[in-house]
Amino acid sequence: MAEKGTVNAAVKANLEKVLAEEQLGAAMRMAQIRLVLSGVACLVVLAPVKADGSDLRPTYYGTFFFAAVATVVYLVTRFVPSLGKWGTLAVAFVDLPAISVIQALQADKLPAPWMGIPTAVAIPCGLVALSTLSLSRTVIGITSVMATLSILRRLLTLDMAGPPIVLTLMIPPAVGVVGATMVSRVRSLVHAARKKDLVGKYILGERLGAGGMAEVFLATYSPEGGFERKVAVKRILPSYAERPESIALFRREAELGAGLAHPNVVQVLDFGADGDTWFIAMEFVDGLPLSRLLTHARRGATPMPLAACVYVIDQLAQALDYIHTRTSATGAPLQLVHRDVNPPNVLVSRIGEVKLNDFGVARAAGKEQLTEAGMLRGKVGYAAPEQLLGQPYDTRADLWALGISAFELLVLQKPFTGVDDVALYRACLEAPIPSPKGLRADLPEGLEEIVLGLLVRDPSARFQSAEQVLKRLDALDPSLTDRVMGRKQLATWVADARKTLSDEAAFFPTPSSKRDAAVATQTQDIKTLSSTAQTLPGLAPQPDDKATPNK
Repeated sequence: MAEKGTVNAAVKANLEKVLAEEQLGAAMRMAQIRLVLSGVACLVVLAPVKADGSDLRPTYYGTFFFAAVATVVYLVTRFVPSLGKWGTLAVAFVDLPAISVIQALQADKLPAPWMGIPTAVAIPCGLVALSTLSLSRTVIGITSVMATLSILRRLLTLDMAGPPIVLTLMIPPAVGVVGATMVSRVRSLVHAARKKDLVGKYILGERLGAGGMAEVFLATYSPEGGFERKVAVKRILPSYAERPESIALFRREAELGAGLAHPNVVQVLDFGADGDTWFIAMEFVDGLPLSRLLTHARRGATPMPLAACVYVIDQLAQALDYIHTRTSATGAPLQLVHRDVNPPNVLVSRIGEVKLNDFGVARAAGKEQLTEAGMLRGKVGYAAPEQLLGQPYDTRADLWALGISAFELLVLQKPFTGVDDVALYRACLEAPIPSPKGLRADLPEGLEEIVLGLLVRDPSARFQSAEQVLKRLDALDPSLTDRVMGRKQLATWVADARKTLSDEAAFFPTPSSKRDAAVATQTQDIKTLSSTAQTLPGLAPQPDDKATPNK
């Protein structure tokens, strides 16, 4: 990792690339302004000539020449960026010489030679000021020199004393110095701003989302050597960067994620501190969260094809089977529980990959307890009954969350709803579980049985492992378990959703983005919910059933 205050060569090159892009944008703005000015000049040249003959307008030929050059420069800048970046020099090497020649041709038309001096000074100085838009001190310097030569040429035709000439010739350089100073300040501010967007060797780009403790950015990994890789960087918020307990949670998330390597799990690539901030670099999945696909499906009132749904459920079960069966270096079962399985935490790539994300609230047996006692980590609507009741729970709690997510995926609605968390808490514990087939007629009975087998409130009667779920999925009709077909259908839905949800189709690697605020990860006080629920008829937390750990 780069030390604080240091920036490697690749990062410096990237910063210069940012400035180069800004300069190209400046060239386009200058070309547009010149095009507008040429249009105004064409209108002015067509105005009636003054009766006294003191016409200071450019000639017809000069005006049309300027308009033609401005049009060419604009088109080149617009369609040939490699040449367009030099468009800012047209002011110095085309506009100023042309203006100088035009003024010389018009000098004999003026009643008095000195009448053209204000115009001869004002126009070049205005072009020097315009050159500051290039954000290039070199362009400003060249334009200042050319403006000075243009004014000098005009003054040499007059009978003026030396000091007035010198003072007049100092105006363009003075304007240039002011412009160059401003550009230097802008460049330093850009560098400073971009350096704030550096985390080690990661150059932060678009902010993808923010949660209660961290924010996530699309970033570019730029190590020495010149190559780049897109990653997602999760950075702890400044207000939490000094809290030891927050850093411990952040570190634990990184440790758990770094120990996982599976096609259906988002991989953690790096963890560390840079200056006064902590970060986690993760695999970037180019696609959408499953929650965005569900939004797309609800808007069209059309559920995803069954093969695609079964494929998603299968891939999530594969991920859970992997994390649930992980062992320590000594071979001891970790009993890792994700605790936050839900559609926003399921990422679907544009080619149909399905990956489980966000291990921020996951825990492993035997690790220190970092969650405050009596606090529920995760979302109430996806938490297993044993979690809601504050009872011991194990990996089977993730299977309940898988069942809720599968139900929502298949029928586009959640099995339990409530006007608030207490009502939702009550529904999760006592409301009848609706039949998925009753909400989707084409749902085969075997698939409904799998979903309902996951949604059993008694953990001992629920599916006992993700492996059992996979075996039941494999026993379904082959037309539903065709993974190639399911993946293709899923990829098609991702493509359609990204087009339809054009204003929301960016990838969010965290469920806590502002667009998913309605379903953001919540930390609920289970004691408060329990005490409130006790006042409701027919509902009270059940005694601890001492659910045995999953074998």
